[in-house]
Amino acid sequence: MDAETKERLMTPGPPADAPKLAPNLQLSSLTRREENEVIDLRRKHAYTRCADAMRHFSECSSQYTIGVVWKCSEHKDIMNECLRRANTVDDMDRARSIIVDRRLKNMEEKLSKPRKLF
Repeated sequence: MDAETKERLMTPGPPADAPKLAPNLQLSSLTRREENEVIDLRRKHAYTRCADAMRHFSECSSQYTIGVVWKCSEHKDIMNECLRRANTVDDMDRARSIIVDRRLKNMEEKLSKPRKLF
């Protein structure tokens, strides 16, 4: 594999769009469940952005059994580098803002519904 192809595979795709939040909103006020959702969302976005590198490793690893450790180490390194580049602090903040925006929309939806007393 030539150097240009390696670099292309190691470079993640464009990040997911994230909503713009008010500057006074605290992103650190997430519950444990929401933080786990942030991690899962960030992981899904990274997998989507590095789909080509993961596909190359998967194709290589499907051809070998025990020899995958030696035969596919270059593909594994490329995939891991792409995932490392796709998981930055900005990506974590982007995922947090998506979760906070989702929470705000749910709260607005609940508040807009009329309350029933009985």
